[in-house]
Amino acid sequence: MLIYCGICYLVFICIYVYNRCKGKNIIDEEPKVKIAIILAVPLLPILFPVVFISKMKEMVKDREDKQKEKELKASIGLRPDEKYQCFSHMGGVGIIKCGDCGYQERITCFTHGAFSCNIGRQCPKCHAFLVEYNESKEHHTFGDSNVDFVCSKCGTVVRKKEEPILKGNDDPLFCPKCHSARLYYTPMYFT
Repeated sequence: MLIYCGICYLVFICIYVYNRCKGKNIIDEEPKVKIAIILAVPLLPILFPVVFISKMKEMVKDREDKQKEKELKASIGLRPDEKYQCFSHMGGVGIIKCGDCGYQERITCFTHGAFSCNIGRQCPKCHAFLVEYNESKEHHTFGDSNVDFVCSKCGTVVRKKEEPILKGNDDPLFCPKCHSARLYYTPMYFT
C-alpha cells in the first residue's frame, strides 16, 4: 500500500512538472479525471474487501448482541418483545412498579449535586433497592471506591472496594417481593 501511494505521489509530481514546463499553472481538467480513474480503479479490489469485512463484522456483532439479550430475557422470564429495567436506562428518582405482583417503591437511580452523587443499587440476594452515596473529589468523577458497599437489609456485599463505582449498571432489576423482572419505571425528576 505504501509503494502504491508513493507511485501515485510521483505521478502527480511528474504531471505538475510537465504542466509547469508548458506554462500552465494548474493541471487540466481532462487529465485530472483520467488520472483519478487510473489511480482509483486499482484500489477498488483492495477497498471493497476491507469495507465488506468491516460490515460483516458489524453484522455478526449485532447478531451476537441480540442473541445474548434474547438469552438473558429467557433466563429472567421475559418474552423476547418485553424489555427489562436496569439502572443505566433510568435516571433521577422515580417509582418502580412490578407488573406481576403490583409492588411499587420510590427508588433513586442516579442523582448528582456539585461534588457528590447518589447511585442506585440492587442487592443480588434480597433484591432490596439501595442507594450508594459517592462523594467525588472532582465534579462528576467516578472511579474506584474506598470502602465495600454492603446491603443494609441483609448484609450482602453488593460491590467490593476498588471496583468501578458504576459497574453493574446494565444488570436487570428484579422485584423485591416476587423476584419478577417485569418492572415498569415512572420518572419523577432528573438531576
